[in-house]
Amino acid sequence: MIKLDNYKIQELINIKDDYERAYQLVSILFQNICDKEGEPYLNHLIRVSNKLSNPNTRVAGLLHDTIEDIPDLDYDDLRKLKFNEEIIELVRLVTKDKTKKQNYHERITKIIESNNLEAIKLKLSDIQDNCNLERLSKLDEQTKNRLYNKYKDELIRLENILQERGEML
Repeated sequence: MIKLDNYKIQELINIKDDYERAYQLVSILFQNICDKEGEPYLNHLIRVSNKLSNPNTRVAGLLHDTIEDIPDLDYDDLRKLKFNEEIIELVRLVTKDKTKKQNYHERITKIIESNNLEAIKLKLSDIQDNCNLERLSKLDEQTKNRLYNKYKDELIRLENILQERGEML
């Protein structure tokens, strides 16, 4: 289990609303972490979540980077914290599998091939925030170009998939 004392874990479990429980969890887990722009990382998680409309996907939006970025946190921890299997599956689909060597294009293909529209929406929201020009403008030119080039084609792929299926964010 993640490094939270038993009192804090019980306190989180007692929160009935999934969104509030997820928000409190990521507020703790990411409290001292900043993004590449030097802003609180929590802001990214909130922005990603706020673009989504499905309640479970909104919760997954808050949690989407937890498994990948927080050492010792795993899917069983999310279960112990009473998140439902749909939320956990959304997080799993958008989380980099550290046991597989996949480039970013392959990771996005895995999400698309899942045919899970909510996972596709979640990843699109994440990429949109990651390549937001206002955020990127705060970075040095080399980092900005690297990130923009990493995300631009995948952003278009995900947008096209949703459009083909008559869906939108």
